[in-house]
Amino acid sequence: MQALFELTEGQDKLEAILRDFPPDSPHWNEAQNRFQFIDRLLTECLGWDKLNIELEIYDELGGRADYILGRPPMAVLEAKKESIHFDVPPIGSPATVRKLEPLIHSSKAFCEAVKQIIPYCSMRGLQIAIICNGPQLAIFQTYIPNQSPLKGECFFFNGFDTYIKQFPLIWKLLSPEGITENRAYRDLSLHRNPRMPPKASTSIPEPYKYRYRNRFQENLRSLSSLLLEEIEDNPTLKTSFYTECYVPIEANNRHLLLSKKIIAARYKRVGEDGVIPNAIESVTKIDDSGDLKFYDPTIIQSIGSRPVVVIGDIGVGKTSFFENLYYNLDNIDKANTYFMHINLGTKASLSKSIKSYIIAEIPLVLKDKYGIDINSFDFVKSIYHRDLVDFDKSVKGCLKGIDEVAYERERIAFLTNKIDQHDKHLQASLGHLSRGRDKQIILALDNADQRTFEVQQETFLIAQELAASRNLLVFVALRPSTFYLSKTTGALSAYQNKILTIAPPPADEVVQKRLNFAVRVAEGKVAPADLEGIRLHSGSVVSFLNATLRSIRTNDKIRQFLSNITGGNTRAVIELITGFFGSPNVDSEKIVRIEERKGNYIIPIHEFTKHALLGEYAYFNSLSSLVACNIFDISSADPREHFLASLIIAFLNSGYGVLDNDGFVNGQELMHEMLRHGFLVDQIRHSLRRLATKRLIETPHAHYRELQVKEDNPPETFHFRATTIGIYHVKFWAGSFEFLDAVSTDTPIFDTDSRIEISKLASSFDINERYQKTICFKKYLESQWHVSNFEAIYYDFVNLIQCQEESFISVKKFVTQIEKTH
Repeated sequence: MQALFELTEGQDKLEAILRDFPPDSPHWNEAQNRFQFIDRLLTECLGWDKLNIELEIYDELGGRADYILGRPPMAVLEAKKESIHFDVPPIGSPATVRKLEPLIHSSKAFCEAVKQIIPYCSMRGLQIAIICNGPQLAIFQTYIPNQSPLKGECFFFNGFDTYIKQFPLIWKLLSPEGITENRAYRDLSLHRNPRMPPKASTSIPEPYKYRYRNRFQENLRSLSSLLLEEIEDNPTLKTSFYTECYVPIEANNRHLLLSKKIIAARYKRVGEDGVIPNAIESVTKIDDSGDLKFYDPTIIQSIGSRPVVVIGDIGVGKTSFFENLYYNLDNIDKANTYFMHINLGTKASLSKSIKSYIIAEIPLVLKDKYGIDINSFDFVKSIYHRDLVDFDKSVKGCLKGIDEVAYERERIAFLTNKIDQHDKHLQASLGHLSRGRDKQIILALDNADQRTFEVQQETFLIAQELAASRNLLVFVALRPSTFYLSKTTGALSAYQNKILTIAPPPADEVVQKRLNFAVRVAEGKVAPADLEGIRLHSGSVVSFLNATLRSIRTNDKIRQFLSNITGGNTRAVIELITGFFGSPNVDSEKIVRIEERKGNYIIPIHEFTKHALLGEYAYFNSLSSLVACNIFDISSADPREHFLASLIIAFLNSGYGVLDNDGFVNGQELMHEMLRHGFLVDQIRHSLRRLATKRLIETPHAHYRELQVKEDNPPETFHFRATTIGIYHVKFWAGSFEFLDAVSTDTPIFDTDSRIEISKLASSFDINERYQKTICFKKYLESQWHVSNFEAIYYDFVNLIQCQEESFISVKKFVTQIEKTH
């Protein structure tokens, strides 16, 4: 709902109404008060459409509400006679937040009005109650978590003059937008007692403290970064790297927690007319002549006239696919193909114009990679042979045979002018290579989605111009969100595109292949001469690589963790493993020592999860992890909210909501389900925004995570589904010792004894004290779960704790062993 006019217009109308209001007005009855003032206040001053107001509505108990505001209903307004004055205690300011209890005790009339309106609201499940007798106006909440509404607070406006002075506040609270978003609750919660308790992290001297690596960890980290991340950029190792490390793109693997159907349809909504775009590998092949061909006839028909848009989420492997496309060709095929992979991410960031960068970069790639200088004299003469024939027929061409020096000078100037028209010269050069030399040219414009939206639009237009020449096959790689935005508001809206998609490969297999290749390089079995001067034969790094590789191969829990917690982002899983090497939160020296002494060491999963939770920090915080989210954190003084995020994710993954073909649930239905559990609109909206930003849930086009959403745009207007990251949180991670240990200091705790105990141990790294702290936190959450008494068959926190009891048992055994040795 939206007001029919702006705030300033409403305030002007209110002042006009009150000027006409007789200062010595008679004591109106209720009907006169309503007709003379309240009706006009709502419609003429606050912008309410009469269609969104219902009058004289009876409930099942026989109660009669004077006004029901909103469609669907959001608030009840009870009108009283002006003669029924609310004799409340003196109010220090024209309008302030007051506790309801003293107002009720001091004014019998106000007490009766409050107790009259609460049942009206309760029978309709409404939270906002409004009482008005003309010059006095009260607004309060009929539902406050764990508290009687009679002990809550209210906004109280006392006198018509306060209506004028405080009209912006009245508009904020009672306009259609204010009622719809229940802005009164948000403001009243700031004054509520008890307030939200502090987190135990406030008792830590340095809650954002870094843990610095020792020399061993620093060396291990440097080598792992070289072997796992930078190795693919080494030009002499690229062929070996992509031959051994490329993982064929699959729609699913057995460790993912989402269904195969959902993952297969992940990109359906980026297509047109509801058609699921083809996966790129399913429609491509290399024919006998070494050319890239397509099974899909719709691509074959249009391949020379427009670029192919390749859609894939961030980090799924778009860059790897393009590189592998070329490096997997045999030598004969490569000889027939000019492949140009242009990275528009970091390499193009300093260029003033993306067009000038692309036009300059293509000739450089041709020269460096294939020895073709499109500006060399012989090449230019070949391109413009016909133009030179025409030149000889021109006036200046008549110099031939008369003044050979002048003729050659004019001829050179003619060709120089051709070269100086960079874009036309490039098109002519590509045409010569394609048709004159019968070469296949493939151009991949990659990582445009790492740049601004404007750069992405320009990149597509350049790709369109190049593809229209029919001289080369052009790929443009985009994320689904940027394609969606461009298709609806940008350059792509003018074109009918052929879309191909790239789905994420299995994360655990990606890691295993990378680790195996890194071991071979570290042992000197793959092109060791290319990495001279670096001590790759270090036994320590080989031992750590072998132990990590063995652990991932043999431990299903680790593979499940890696596959799900990174949400299909190949780049993220590589960064996670690279960070694990030499992490200050992992005892890497102990791992190497055991591996070298005994061999066959299996690193426990808690070492991986500890790094994933803490990163480089000593304690968990909002910045410490790129993959973890504290789902027990809250936004309001309501301990039931500890479980709101889990309930949202579990409901989205349960199938109890009405799913569309892509597995998304309507936001309104999700909102209704959480309201059924007694949560407030603001709580639900805050949680939806946070979960979508942290990738635990997603919209079809990655709103909040990649597409910005205005604050006044309610999240329930979108559709949502759970991601593998969110599902892993609520099914496994959130019940484990490692997770609860980490987030215990980052969660407000309402129970005083528990808060004191956890705060006392918050800064300790001692495993025994950490165990005590985590047990205390677990018991606190269990008690809050039982008190909350949720009726949700799709989520059971106690069952989650029981399923992860093994993680507590192993820590308890370790603590016991330490106590025995001491």
